Amino acid sequence: MERKTSPRHLWPRFFGLSGLRMKILKELVPGQELEEVTFLRRYKRFLVDVVRKNGQTLTVHNPNTGSMKSCLRERARAVISWKTEAQIKKSGAKLPATLELLHSGRGWIGVNTMRTNGIVLSALRKNALVLPDVRSVEKKDARDLLSEPALKRLQKSEDAAIAEPGLRDLDFRPDLYWQGWLLEVKNVTQIEGDWIQFPDAVSERGSRHLDSLGALADQGFACAVVFALSRPEGGGFRPASDIDAKFAQSLQRSAEMGLKILPVRFRYGLAGVHFAGPVDYDLKS
Repeated sequence: MERKTSPRHLWPRFFGLSGLRMKILKELVPGQELEEVTFLRRYKRFLVDVVRKNGQTLTVHNPNTGSMKSCLRERARAVISWKTEAQIKKSGAKLPATLELLHSGRGWIGVNTMRTNGIVLSALRKNALVLPDVRSVEKKDARDLLSEPALKRLQKSEDAAIAEPGLRDLDFRPDLYWQGWLLEVKNVTQIEGDWIQFPDAVSERGSRHLDSLGALADQGFACAVVFALSRPEGGGFRPASDIDAKFAQSLQRSAEMGLKILPVRFRYGLAGVHFAGPVDYDLKS
């Protein structure tokens, strides 16, 4: 299928491919011990059984709510992070460890969706991923949409960035506000042929968020969705219309209203996460 739309046309405006690009952006789990194990099975959505190198079977927390249908291979290599005693005491967690990575046979897949916002924010802060000044692209600063609590948090920010900013008069929280932009961030692990796809399960919430951002973009505000491609395979990104046709329709409609579509690849390893640059996309295939 021909890739009719390519972010390569946007590289000069939307992406900084600096010398930082392939350096480690962020430790995988700062301050926590990592351990390579063997994946056995996932069940009850949030539980995963693994085997440690000493033969012990362990149940760990899986924070990924998607189907993970193209990630789960029995006996695959996996990486877990161990919670500290302080974290267990504070959260009351019943499971001592969390699933972070699964190996596809060609490389590591980042499956902990709780890490993605921080990884994208690190890429922005280190100028690996660069968004243009909103004025240079004739967009409205999304600051004007922020609620009073979000504005107070923004005043304390050293780099005009806040996570999950509340919006005035809107029951919707984007994932990030970054220097004038509202950003929705999606962790992408589903693969079909040469295409990396999102979502891997029906996502009504995801469609609603796209519709909200598209409406704001249509009003001239700076809005974008960052698809963080968290596996090494695949030559291009597309919405998984066979899994969630409504999401695919919402994405295409929102893009036509001015929402920027930014698929970028991250490479994972025990040492940390690297930014590997933008990837082609096709919204109509």
